Amino acid sequence: MPYRFIPAGIKLAVVRMVAQSHSQSFICETLGEKISKQSFARWTQLYRNTQRVIRDPEEYEKRGPGLILTAEDQAFMIDLLRLEPGLFLDEMRERLYDQTDTLLSMSSLHSMLVEHLQITLKKANTINIKKSLVSKYAYVEKMATVPAEFLVFTDESCVCSRDLLRTFSRSSKGKPANRTIMQQNAKRFTLLPAISVDGIVALTVTEENVKGTNFAHFLKYCLLPRMNPYPGPKSILVLDNAGIHGGARVARLCRNAGVHIVYLPTYCPELNPIELVFSQVKSKLRRSQDLARSVDPEWTIESTTYRVASARLCQKLFHHAGYDCPEDAGGPDMTEFHFCE
Repeated sequence: MPYRFIPAGIKLAVVRMVAQSHSQSFICETLGEKISKQSFARWTQLYRNTQRVIRDPEEYEKRGPGLILTAEDQAFMIDLLRLEPGLFLDEMRERLYDQTDTLLSMSSLHSMLVEHLQITLKKANTINIKKSLVSKYAYVEKMATVPAEFLVFTDESCVCSRDLLRTFSRSSKGKPANRTIMQQNAKRFTLLPAISVDGIVALTVTEENVKGTNFAHFLKYCLLPRMNPYPGPKSILVLDNAGIHGGARVARLCRNAGVHIVYLPTYCPELNPIELVFSQVKSKLRRSQDLARSVDPEWTIESTTYRVASARLCQKLFHHAGYDCPEDAGGPDMTEFHFCE
C-alpha cells in the first residue's frame, strides 16, 4: 500500500477515541478516513510509550552499513589531518593501516572523510612557517584605535601578459583545451600604487625593477606630496618589511613630510588591503586580455588600476582587513578575494 500522509491531529483523535473504547469502524466513519488496523496499533503503542503520535526522527533506526572506523580511529584521522592537512588519500590510507590495522578502499576512505568527519578538500592557503601570531596580534591591537582615514598603504607587484592568460578553456569532449601566448617575450612591468579609503593616492607603472632609489623617488615626488602631517587623514604610511621599504632615506623623507611609518608584521598579507587590489587588477586584466593587445601597456595597467581601485572597493578592502572604517564601508562579504602569490 503506498504511503499516505495523515495529519497529526487525526492520529491524536484516533488515539483518544481508542482510549474511549470506540470501535475501529466507528472511528473511521466519524473521522472520514480509511485507517488500517496496523496504523491503529502503531499509533496507540507509540502514544503509550512516548506520549506522542509522531516519532522523533532521532529515534529512527539508521539504515545502511555501519561505520567502518571506530571512534578512536576517527579521532586519529582528525588529529592526523590537523597536523598534515595536505596528505593524499593513499597516504592517509597507509597511515591509518599502520596505526589501526584497518584497511579501507580509497572510495570508502573518501566517503568517511566527507560524510562522517565533515572533512573536505579545499584550495589551501599558504602560510609561512616564520609567521608570528604574537607580532600579528600586537599589530592588530596597536592599530585598533587608528582611524582608517589616517592610513595609506603602498607596495609593488609585477605584471606580465604571459602570467595573465586565462586559466580555463573549452574544447570538444575528449580533446585538450589550448590557450595561445600572444607575446613570446612579453615585457614585465612593475605596478607601484598607494591607496587610502578614498581610493588611489598615487600610482606609477615602470618597466624597471623597483629598487631603493626608485621607491624613494616615488615617495618624494608622487606619494608624500599627497599625504598630510600626522595626525590627520593620510598621515600614516603602512609598509611591509621588504628591503626597499626600509633604510635611513625612506625614514628621512617621511619624517621631513611629517608622516609616520608603520611596518606590517612579517608574512601577514591579510593585513595589507593593497594585496587584494593587486589581485583584482590582475583578475580584470586576465578577463579583458587588454594587456596582450595593447600598444601602450603601461597606460593599460595604470588605467585598469584606476578603474578597479575605486573608493568603494578600497573601503571594503580596508574593512575586510580589519581596520577602523566608517560604519557604512563594510559592504558585502569579501571572503571570495584571494591574495596574490
